[in-house]
Order: sequence, then structure tokens, then C-alpha cells
Amino acid sequence: MLPRKRSKRWPSSPLHAGPPTSSSSSTDAPKSLLSAQPSPPVTTSLPTPTPSLNIQLPASATSAEMVTECCQGNVPNVGPPAHSMQGAPASSSSSTDAPKSLLSAQPSPPVTTSLPTPTPSPRLNIQLPASTTSAEMVTECCQGNVPNVGPPAHSMQGAPASSSPSTDAPKSLLEAAEKGDVAALRRFLVAGGRVNARDERGNTALHLAASNGRTELMDELIANGEGVEHWANQRRTPLQCAAANGHSAAVARLVVAGAAVEARDAQGATAVALAARGGHAAALQSLLEKGASVDTKDVDGRTPLSHAVRGNFSAVVALLAEKGADVNATAEGEDSPLMYGLKYGIPEIVTCLLANGADVNATAEGEDTPLMYGLKYRTPEIVTCLLENGADVNATAEGEDTPLCFASKHGSLERVTSLLEKGADANVIAKDGDTPLLIATKLGRTAIVTCLLEKGADVNAAGRDGETPLLSATKQGNAELVACLLERGANVNTSDVNGDTPLLVAVKNQKNDFVQLLLRKGASPTKKNNVDESPLFVASKCGNEDILEYLLKAVQLSERAEIGRSLRVAANADVVWIFADAARDVVLGEAGREALVASAADGRQEALRALLQLGVNANATDASGLTALHYAAFIGHSSCVRTLLVAGAQINVKDPNGQTALHLAARKGERECVVALLEAGAQVSVKDKHYQTPLHVVAWSGSKECVVALLDAGAQVNVKGPQGLTPLHCAAMIGKRECVVALLEGGADANIRTGVSFGSTALDIARQKNHQYCVLEIERRLVQRRN
Repeated sequence: MLPRKRSKRWPSSPLHAGPPTSSSSSTDAPKSLLSAQPSPPVTTSLPTPTPSLNIQLPASATSAEMVTECCQGNVPNVGPPAHSMQGAPASSSSSTDAPKSLLSAQPSPPVTTSLPTPTPSPRLNIQLPASTTSAEMVTECCQGNVPNVGPPAHSMQGAPASSSPSTDAPKSLLEAAEKGDVAALRRFLVAGGRVNARDERGNTALHLAASNGRTELMDELIANGEGVEHWANQRRTPLQCAAANGHSAAVARLVVAGAAVEARDAQGATAVALAARGGHAAALQSLLEKGASVDTKDVDGRTPLSHAVRGNFSAVVALLAEKGADVNATAEGEDSPLMYGLKYGIPEIVTCLLANGADVNATAEGEDTPLMYGLKYRTPEIVTCLLENGADVNATAEGEDTPLCFASKHGSLERVTSLLEKGADANVIAKDGDTPLLIATKLGRTAIVTCLLEKGADVNAAGRDGETPLLSATKQGNAELVACLLERGANVNTSDVNGDTPLLVAVKNQKNDFVQLLLRKGASPTKKNNVDESPLFVASKCGNEDILEYLLKAVQLSERAEIGRSLRVAANADVVWIFADAARDVVLGEAGREALVASAADGRQEALRALLQLGVNANATDASGLTALHYAAFIGHSSCVRTLLVAGAQINVKDPNGQTALHLAARKGERECVVALLEAGAQVSVKDKHYQTPLHVVAWSGSKECVVALLDAGAQVNVKGPQGLTPLHCAAMIGKRECVVALLEGGADANIRTGVSFGSTALDIARQKNHQYCVLEIERRLVQRRN
């Protein structure tokens, strides 16, 4: 740097070529040309070139200082011109080895000159093109060719400058590197800018240039001594920055400059890992050509290949695999690269990994196998690729379905076929206990059922509930599947855990065509389930005449007992006549009598009438000694009571307890039946084994209507029954006020006592039982009688 000299005071004209000024009076004025804000280059018309001066300056002098000193006339050690105006060679006596320019000269010790002490003068505001070198600037200034010399930056009194620099120009070496401004970078370097300066993220200029792929800037910085191994934040080197951003040329420059290709950042990632993570194949290629490792793991245990697969970068995956990357390397607790490839659904990656030796059956604990995952979420092409590369068609995660069960469940005939051709077990059991065939049958997938049967699936294999494919198809009403399974030898009489057979299911669902088909294949019409229901029994109960006829035709003579049992539940007259046509002797025998009683008990009047018309005895009893009339009266089927009475049923026949039909009707409080029996001549005061008349029985039941009907028919109101109880005692005991009133109005005596003379009256009983309403009614009636 030139020594600062004090100059004499001189006029303030900016063009005055007076002595140099050593400093500016304003503290805000730029101290040098390059420390001022850069401005766009100004185009000027320079005068005719003059011979270049051979200027020798200290190496440490900045371009700004050199220009300023030269422009103000302080030019030390100015040698003779390099040539004359006519272009003649210079007559300098200097050595032929002397440098031809300032920048090509080797640094030399500064030249000390003794100059008069200058007087401070205004600093010139010199604007030159940004591309002008320091040597050219000095030379031009010293020869008086100073383009665009503006007014002073400030007056002697410190007035502010009248112009401002551009705000877009880089303000520092780092900013120049980040913006890629080569010219600005060079100026800062010439001005002595620190090449290893860092920003707030720890980046040097080389980090910034490498991140943006600015190779020309990188060359300048490296040539000026910036280190290629400096760390930014997260321990990133310039090489890692270049690789992470995919700048292959920058990567190559740094590797040549000695950058360590295996350096790791704070997460343990190498330049290879960063290039792979970003999908930068070219940058990765540059690193691999320099011998970089392809399998270095980061702190999470992930390899570059794993990062490339997770990023769906097929070209990077292919490059790493080609360079020998371990395609099965897996971080702890994570999926294999192949599984990641499947999850991200890139066929090229899956194919590449398999072609380079990926384990087609590798899986994380508790996770699906690659094949199962492919079946669930990926295309048939990927599944085919997995199968062709040896995927285990029977492997499954714990507690999960096998591939074949899954394919059968989701209806893919193509996948089922592929799995079976690769050796899948057609009879494997799914997690719910079903076989593939049963799964496909339940879902009605006929094509898959046929395919499985052709590959050896067991047509009779049952699920956990004992349901076979034939049972399932019958329940669904799928005639095509039923026929298919029967043709393949399905057991027609198989049964589930409830004992239901296919025929019984078809009868319950009233599928006539199924019944015929199953009967032709040998289904038993009399096989019972766990609750003693046979197809014949159910058909009779349902009243489906067509099905009943089919079944009766299939019944063997040895099975006539089942005919009688089924007759008991005949739903209507047509069913009875069908039975009669098929087995009249059975109908007219014990089975017919039992059927008559059962029809009366169930209130099936049509069936009852048909049996009576066929000649079944109306007074027939069952095993307990009860007639059909007893049952009809007790249950309250008044229409059946009348039908039986018309057919000649004996009205006063007693059951084993000595009760008649009227007793039984009175017990239930069935007024219609009571009236029908009374109209037919039933004995109104007959006693049972316990000495109770129908009026006693009805008083216990509490039916006022039946009490009135019996009293109207002449029932004895004060008759005593067991323990001397009258009907009024019975009504008072249960607290039936309406019955008490009806009996009192019918002439019941409230003073009669039970048992011996010291027994209780009805009023005593009502009080004991705390039936206040009954007490009030009886007291009111007694008062009326006294008056």
C-alpha cells in the first residue's frame, strides 16, 4: 500500500490535477474504491491511447487506493512508457524478465518515496467498469485517462455525496459467492476479502458456491486458499453441499481439490448418501467414480440405497445397485429396501432390487411379507414379478391370512391362478378357520371356486362352525355354485354345528329347485338337526305343499315314523291331505290321532277339520289322557272347540284330574270357549277331584265375564268346595273386586263360613288379606241386607 502523504490545499474542482489527498473529512465517505457500494459500469469514450506506463507499486496496495493516488498525481516509481505512440518498443533498460502488468508481477517490497506533505483535499468519486483490472485502472489514471470522474464524494465541510451505489450489488465476499457474481468476488479478493469468512449458518464462500454449483467461483476461492474441508453447521463440507444439491461438476472440482469423499455430517451422512437422498444421479456418479463407499450407514442405520428407495429415485437405485450396494441392508426396526419399494409403488425400483438379489421374503416382525403387501396394495405386474423371483406363496405374518386366502377373499381370479401355479396350498386355513374354497363360496365367486376345485381344493372342508362350501352356497341360494359343488362330489348330507343339512336349509328357505336337486343327489328328507327338525317336519310346519310332496316321495317305508311326527305339525288342510295321499294308514293311525290333538292345541283349525274329515277319532287322547277338546278349551281356541263339538267330541269327558273341558276353559278365563261349551250342554256344576266346580275355578281366575256366564247358565253360587270354600271365599281371597260384586249380585251369601262353624267368612278373609275394596263391597251388601 502506498504511504499516505499530506498534500497542500488545492481548489475543490474535481478535475484539478493537484497534489493527492490523504483522507476524507467525512467519516461516512468510502475509504477506497472497492469499499464503496458498487455501481453499474458506465460506458465512456476514452481518449486516444497513450503509451502504457510501467508502474511499480507495493503488492499490498488495494485497487481503490492505487486508482485514487494515481488520479491525484501521487504516482511513485513510474517508469518509462512500455512503448511509444507509434508502437515502437520501449527503450526501458529494465530486465526482459520484468512483469508486463501489475497482476502478473510478483510481489515486491514497497518502494519508499519522499514526497512533500500533502494538504487534505476532497476524495474523487471515480466510476469505472466492474471488469477493469487494478493494473488497467492505475495505468489509465496515471496517463490522465480517467473516465466519468464525478464530483467529490463530499465537500471540505463534510457535505454528503450526491449519488448512491446500487442496492443489488453484493456487499461482501459471502454475498458475491451466494449470488454467483464472479466479478464482484474477484474485486473482493483483490481488496483482501477473507476467503474463510462465515455467515450465520457457518457457511464459507466455498460452501455457498458449491451449494449453487458455481464452479468458476469455486476455482477462484480454492486458488485463493479457501479450505475444502471446512465445516458449516451440521458439520457439512462443501463437497456434501454440492452433492446434496446435485451439482456434479462442483463435486468433481472439490474431489480433485482433495475433498474427503467419506466425510460425514452431524447425522452421519456422507456425500453419497446426500446425493442419493436428493435423487442426484450425476453427482452420485461423480462420487462413485472417485471410489466413494455405497453402503455407509448414517446414524439411523440407513444406507444411501435405502434413502434412494424411500425417495422413489429409480435411476439412483439402479446406479447404486450396479455399483454393488447391499440391496438387503435394513435399519433396525425398519422395512427392507424391497418393502419400501413396494410401499411406494415404483415397479422399476422393485424390479431393479429383485434383479440385484433382494430377499423377496424378508419382512419386519409382525409385518406382511412382500408378496402379501403386493397383493393388498399393488398391481398384478408387481405381484407377478415377486412370484417370478421366488416369493413364498404360503408364507404369512403371525395371525394373518395366507396370500391365497387373501386373493380368494378379494376376488382376483388372475392372482389366485398365479398363486396356485406357483404352488400355493389350496387347502390352507385362514385366520378365521375358513379354507380358500369356503371363502370364495361365501362371497359367491364361482370362477375362483372352479379354479380352486381344479387345483385340488377339498370340496367338503368345513370352517370352524362346521359349515361346508355346499351348506354356504345353499344358504346364499346360489344355484350355480350348488350345482358346481355337487358335481365335484360335495357331501349332500353334511351338517354344521347346529345339525342343519343342505336340504334342511333349502326347505327352511323354501327353495323348491334346491330341494329337488338335493333329493336327486341323495339328500335325506328325515335327517334331524339338534332340535329334532327334519326337512319333512319343517316342510309340514311351513305348509309348502310342493316341497312336502317332493320329500314324501323320497321317504322310505322305514321312515314312516317321521311321517307321523311331521304330520303333527301340518300347517293346513292341504298338507294333511298330502300326507294322507302319501301314507293314509299313517294318518289314520296313532300318528293321525296325535296330529289331531296337536292341531287342536295349536289352533290349526284347517288341519284339524281335515283330520276329522279323514276319519280321525274326535275323542282320541294323547299320552297324558287329554282329548283334542281339552286342549282347544284350555288354550282358548274357540273355533277348534266348535269344530270338535260339531264332529261329535264328548263334552263332559274328564281328564286325569277329573276336570272337564268347561273346567279348563274356566281356569283360563276364556269366555268364548265357556259359552260354546255351555251352549253345547256342558255340565255347569260338575266337580273335579278336588271338589271344585267350574264356578270355583273361574272365581280363582278372576274373570267376571265367565262368572256371569256360569251364573246365567245355572251354576250353584254357594256350593262348597275344598275346605268348605264357596266361590265368594275364593274371589275374596285373591282380591278380585269385580268377581266379588258379580257373585254377591248373583246371590252369594257373605255369612257362610269355611270349614266348621268357627271358620271364616268372605269378609274375614278379605280383611286378613287387606283387600279393602272387597271389604267395602261385602260390608255394603251386609248393611243392605240388615236394612
